[in-house]
Amino acid sequence: MLSIRRDPFPLEAARDLLGIVRALYAAARARGAGVADLHALAEIGDDLRQAIALASAHPPGTLGYSAAWARAERAAGRVGELVDALAPAAPIVRAALARVAPR
Repeated sequence: MLSIRRDPFPLEAARDLLGIVRALYAAARARGAGVADLHALAEIGDDLRQAIALASAHPPGTLGYSAAWARAERAAGRVGELVDALAPAAPIVRAALARVAPR
């Protein structure tokens, strides 16, 4: 059951996390990750995009706003499950840089 949320939605943090997920996807694709891993990252990105859209379109205390929170929290948890804390960040940073400033 979805509980109604009235607290401020972390819009900037959700956008930051979406950027990280995009970089993770690019790095995973570059290293030849399996379809399941790429699909999982794409689903997380979709959840974050939808959460941002819902939070922007609905005021606090509404079902849409609360759904935004639920999606964002679910996505954040899934990212935590997929990312190994000991994984080097360099490939992720290079993938993000390549998206911003391709050579």
